[in-house]
Amino acid sequence: MAVVSYKCPRCGAPLEYTPESGRFECAYCGGSYTENDLKELQPATASEQTVSVEEVPAQEGSGDGEEVLLYTCPSCGARIVTDETTAATTCLYCHSPVVLEGRLKGKFRPDRVIPFGIGRENAEARFLDWVGKKRYVPKGYFNSAKNDYFIGVYYPYWVLDCHTRGTYSAKANRVRVWRTDDDEYTETSVYHISREGDIVFNDLSRCALNGDGRTLADGVMPFDLREAVPFSMPYLSGFRAEMRNIETEEMAPVFQQDIVEYSREILRRTVSGYDSVYDEQCGSVVSDRQFEYALFPVWAFTYQGSDGRRYYYSMNAQTGKIAGELPLDRLKLVRDSILSGLVVAAIVILLMGGLLF
Repeated sequence: MAVVSYKCPRCGAPLEYTPESGRFECAYCGGSYTENDLKELQPATASEQTVSVEEVPAQEGSGDGEEVLLYTCPSCGARIVTDETTAATTCLYCHSPVVLEGRLKGKFRPDRVIPFGIGRENAEARFLDWVGKKRYVPKGYFNSAKNDYFIGVYYPYWVLDCHTRGTYSAKANRVRVWRTDDDEYTETSVYHISREGDIVFNDLSRCALNGDGRTLADGVMPFDLREAVPFSMPYLSGFRAEMRNIETEEMAPVFQQDIVEYSREILRRTVSGYDSVYDEQCGSVVSDRQFEYALFPVWAFTYQGSDGRRYYYSMNAQTGKIAGELPLDRLKLVRDSILSGLVVAAIVILLMGGLLF
């Protein structure tokens, strides 16, 4: 198994992809390189070490029964602990970014990747701004935001292009009302609506990972695939990357449901001129399916609340869209509710007093 760490050709320090500049930069000597630069310099920029993979069974009583895998860091020789879906990570001891190249070969090599467009500092600032607008977040939560649990992750997605023959039927009403002297008349005309058409869908995407990562990845969709580039491993340097554990066969029903809903929306928009429309049926026969495997960027943050619950926050590292559930300061909520109730009660008493006198 090859473990790869991309090195600066000037000083040998690790290179990381920097979203703000769109280049691969060295934090030690200031070296800055494009993707083409790295291709010309390889293999000098890639420290590659072939190591055996050691599978470590989960401890008895751990609950999930999952195995972890151990690798050797090519920079300091420390052991890197990963789970079965990790394809890129950072050494805990020397903090060097490493890519587990063997995880990304063959059918598991992504076709495309959307590089990180928002850097860590920008992401943290946006997070704190988002949290600061939430009135009932515990005060201490602000101090917990900047820690090692705030990480940039490439999540795996299946991307689908396809053709479909969509069908749609509905009932529609058109109402006419008129008056004659003192009488009012209502006429309701009922119509049967039928639509059919060929639709082409491009870049339908769904997360290809089961587990907590899916919760983080789904909440910040969609991504703009017009900014996707052909996959190149250096883009993973400095970030964590997950590899898929869901194949296209399992995703097919999910995509089919999406296609039916999108087809309904498209065909429904062709219906106009009625006072009310009631959907009846919508079908979609899909053909010419073409799947691609892609990695999309997400800033992920997990927080263990004082209530014992684990809270998840994520941000689309391309568009900045934020999703997550934050802890609730119940004492503050109860206090404000009581104060609001007292204010309302006081206003009612004053109004009643005015009516009495």
